[in-house]
Amino acid sequence: MGSEQSKQPSKQMTEARAAAQRAKLNAQAAERRRTAEKTSKTKRANGKQGQRDLLTKRRAQTTMVRAIEDYLADHEGSNHSPKTLQWHQTALGLLRTFLEQERGVTLVGEVDAADLSAWFASLRKTPGSRGKPRAERTVQTYARSARAFLHWLVRREIIERSPFDKLSLPKVGKPLIRIIEPEEFERLLLACTPPGEMGPLADRAAARNRAIFWLLYDTGIR
Repeated sequence: MGSEQSKQPSKQMTEARAAAQRAKLNAQAAERRRTAEKTSKTKRANGKQGQRDLLTKRRAQTTMVRAIEDYLADHEGSNHSPKTLQWHQTALGLLRTFLEQERGVTLVGEVDAADLSAWFASLRKTPGSRGKPRAERTVQTYARSARAFLHWLVRREIIERSPFDKLSLPKVGKPLIRIIEPEEFERLLLACTPPGEMGPLADRAAARNRAIFWLLYDTGIR
C-alpha cells in the first residue's frame, strides 16, 4: 500500500517535468520563429532601402546627354519613323544646349518649370537654322517633344515628377489672313481675258471671270 502511494507522486512529477519541457521547447520554437521573421523583415527592409538608395543615386547622376541618348534609343528600338527620331533629336538637342549654356543645368533631376519657360522664350527670340524667327507652331512642336521626353523619364523612374505638371505648352495663335493688295487685284482683272482669244465669246468669258473676282473681293467669301 505504501509502495503504491509513493509511486503516485513520482508519476505526477514525471508528467509535470514533461509538461514543463514541452512548454520550454514550444517557447524556444516560438522565439526562433520570431527571430526568423524579424531577420526576414530586416532583410526586406534593407533590400528596399538599397533599391531606394540606388534609385536616388541614379537620379542624381543621370545627365541630359545620357538620358536623351537612351530616349532616342528607345524610340529606335520601338521602330519609330526616322522623321520622329529627327524631330526629337532636334528639339532635345536645342533643349540640352540651352540648359547647359544658359541655365547651367546638366542633370535631368535639376530641370524645373522655370528652365522650360525660359527655353520657350529663347526659342521665340532666337532665329532658327535658316536665320528666320521660329513660328509659334514650331516652338510648340519642340515643347511637345520635351514634354514626351520628361514623361518618359518619369515612367522610367529616373525623375519623380515632370516639370510639365506645373507648366502649359506654348499657345499657337490663329494665323491672320493675308489681304490682297489693290495692285494685285488689278493684275488679276487684267488676266481674266482668255489668252490668245478675241471676239464676243472671249469678252463674255472675261466679264464672267471679273464678276467672280469682284464677288470674292467685295464679300470676302472663300
